[in-house]
Amino acid sequence: MRDAVLTILLDNMGRYISGQDISRTLGITRAAVWKYIKLFESEGYQIESSTKKGYRLTYVPDVLEPAVLTSGLDTSIIGKNMECHKTLASTNIRAKELALAGAPEGTVVAAEEQIQGRGRLGRSWISPSGKGIWMSVILRPQLSPEKAPRVTVMTAVALVRALKRAAKLEAGIKCSNDIVCSGKKLCGILTEIHAEPDVISYVVVGIGINVNLSAEDFPEDVRNTATSVKMEKGRELNRRDIIQAVLEEMENIYLNSFSDDNFEQLLEEYRNYSVILGRTISVVGAAGEFTGKALDFSKDGSLLVQRDDGRIENAWAGDVSIRGETGYV
Repeated sequence: MRDAVLTILLDNMGRYISGQDISRTLGITRAAVWKYIKLFESEGYQIESSTKKGYRLTYVPDVLEPAVLTSGLDTSIIGKNMECHKTLASTNIRAKELALAGAPEGTVVAAEEQIQGRGRLGRSWISPSGKGIWMSVILRPQLSPEKAPRVTVMTAVALVRALKRAAKLEAGIKCSNDIVCSGKKLCGILTEIHAEPDVISYVVVGIGINVNLSAEDFPEDVRNTATSVKMEKGRELNRRDIIQAVLEEMENIYLNSFSDDNFEQLLEEYRNYSVILGRTISVVGAAGEFTGKALDFSKDGSLLVQRDDGRIENAWAGDVSIRGETGYV
């Protein structure tokens, strides 16, 4: 009932709605409505009250909860089912549990804080409370397993588009899993799939965006290679705006650019956002390390690297680390 009252206020943001209309719509007393109004105010929502006009929501705090994140969200699939938590070990772990239990496609799991946030290759991901976007999206694409990298390509492009739209921030893609700004890591993507030999059962796309972190929020060993939206813009941003932009851009690509006929166009946009193509890079993987020139992305999304001896290698972003010639990029 709390979420139902909040949804009505959010849907009428900036406009008065009477307590009588809310009570009639939800089948509760006006006294109950008043108690919810007081509860919201104690949580940081700003609500104007008028004896004759009712209640008007004027400010929404930067909190992650379904009613807030779904109000005004322009999607038909992604984000229609949403879980929000104060603390989770990992949103990807929770999303995989839900996916195995049959959660619908487009389900989103978000957390204010992760205590076991994970990046690629077993690395940890710093996820302090209330300062970033730590979320996972469940997808069930009609793709063969070998085409699963398309999901990461899609997410990377969606993140660049969303950051430009919601934060007026120009970002680039370092291979497929890292989004960078000013030569530093801003976002990370962790894609995990569950598949049979010829069909994908589900994909969980983990997204971590450093939104309102300050330099001191990062461990010393990554301060020179990590950044946040706040650090780039010089001010804090509301995470809701960025989350909604990301989910809307993801769905737009997912519904329109995933077929074989349209994926090449998406891949071209992906190339345009790349910050490593044409540059000398180091590729570090289980088989060792080599240097070469980043030539292009193949049709499957893998990076083509020309070794110093002229041989061309396929580097899969999920299996290797890519480093710039003199540093992170």
